[in-house]
Amino acid sequence: MKNDIYNIFKELVAIKSDTGTVLEKDVENYIYTYIHNIDYFKQNPSYCGKFKLSVDEDYFDRAVIWGLVKGDGEDTVILINHHDVVDSLDYGVLAKYAYDIEEIKEKLKDIDISREVRDDLESDDWIFGRGTCDMKAGGAIQLDLLKEYSKLKDFKGNLLYISVPDEENLSLGMREGIKLLIKLKNEFNLNYSLLINSEPHQRQKNDTGILYEGSVGKIMPQIYVRGRKTHIGDIYQGLNPSLILSEIVKKVEVNTDFSDIEGDEITPPPSWIYFRDKKERYDVSIPQTAGGYFSILTLNRTPKDILEQLEKVCEDAFEESIKHLQNSYKKYNELTNKENESLNWKINVKTFEEIYEEAKQNHREDFLSAYDEKVKKLEIKLRKNDINLPECGFVLIQKTLEYIDDLSPIVVISFAPPYYPHVDNIKLNNITDKVSDLSEVINEFAIKNWEEKYIKKNYFMGISDMSYTGLLDSSKTIPYIAPNMPLWAKFYTIPLEELKQLNIPVINIGPWGKDLHKFTERVYKKDLLERTPILIKLAVDYVLNL
Repeated sequence: MKNDIYNIFKELVAIKSDTGTVLEKDVENYIYTYIHNIDYFKQNPSYCGKFKLSVDEDYFDRAVIWGLVKGDGEDTVILINHHDVVDSLDYGVLAKYAYDIEEIKEKLKDIDISREVRDDLESDDWIFGRGTCDMKAGGAIQLDLLKEYSKLKDFKGNLLYISVPDEENLSLGMREGIKLLIKLKNEFNLNYSLLINSEPHQRQKNDTGILYEGSVGKIMPQIYVRGRKTHIGDIYQGLNPSLILSEIVKKVEVNTDFSDIEGDEITPPPSWIYFRDKKERYDVSIPQTAGGYFSILTLNRTPKDILEQLEKVCEDAFEESIKHLQNSYKKYNELTNKENESLNWKINVKTFEEIYEEAKQNHREDFLSAYDEKVKKLEIKLRKNDINLPECGFVLIQKTLEYIDDLSPIVVISFAPPYYPHVDNIKLNNITDKVSDLSEVINEFAIKNWEEKYIKKNYFMGISDMSYTGLLDSSKTIPYIAPNMPLWAKFYTIPLEELKQLNIPVINIGPWGKDLHKFTERVYKKDLLERTPILIKLAVDYVLNL
């Protein structure tokens, strides 16, 4: 298998497939052609195909590529990978060599790199290049394994290969892949016993690999603050939204109260990705509005939990901002020998769902018409790449507030795409003994044959498409995500009800890699060509009792 994997891998890497671009179609065509030309699929053409993404969300006509080796029985193991990669801009002048695994190795020798990178470069143990690690290595291994399993006679069980686009962007490929999984499940009477992803893992010890039996979740709260505009000469007549937003930022930034804990695993606290006022040009007044967003990683906590926590944080920040202004105004009046007056600002924090429903109740037809018109204009901007999704969210919040009769300062809490549910096997009820024992079986095999350990972790912390294999705590997710995401069903959606039907056990078995998304990205050759293929095959055979 070594030569076959290497050839597939080299050809996959050579195909530039920048995420979120039409270039992804080139690698899709390669994968589809490869599968279609396997003898098994020539004889069974209905067992492979292209599953087109939703035209409402995808501007590039991309597709999920799939192939099914159909054997006896219902039990099915899924092999899943993504075929998109991040762009090569970080390579600078070497960008044109980033997709040639032989050429880039020579070019990197001439630039200033760390000692560790140079040692790996000068050895024959690592393969460099864009996508080598994340994740065309895993894709090549899985594609070759699909071919090998297709040659088996009297195959017990089923093997389903799926390669998705857009993982590095908004995971549209896997979000649409949920529909494909349900379609194939019903069409071929499949029981999904296990899903194997092959994202790379990074090591702290050279002789210790990592298996992941779940994936961290991610949610992106978006905070919009409307203040009261005033001339800076009459500063106490207004309320600067930047003051309130800054207080919220201070309360959230690296606050470990937002970290999630499961056993000995913990998510890092959040940090703001963006925050600023919304003033577009200079004048001598304070800004009218401000906004920002940040990511929270989850292991247990639900959108409901996070929304409730954020409401409390925003209320406290609002209150402290009012107190700060009141104290300042008091001192200012003392300095100017004026009688002290009270500033009558009130705490006003609402979710997007609350203001949307209020706007509908007050101005239903006018509001919905104006909202839809704004959505259409934003869609044009999105297609031209003139605006991003979170900024679209801010625009829609502002449009909604125009139809709220109360014009007082307000904080609006919403969610911006993308949303990744957390998943882990320990919370599933449908785990078989085979799946429960799998990590230990792999570890024992690796120790015996290679003197190499594999430790199990419950969560892959790098964000992955495994998030869309099931939905835990749906009652605390579905009613809180869609109504509080301004872009839901407009530019972004997840088939959450369908996702509830899956709840597939997962494991990530991938090669050792280093420097993901960096110009020194590389994959460990022995894992690519020997060890990872053996471990994935071991997992498939063990779960399907082969």
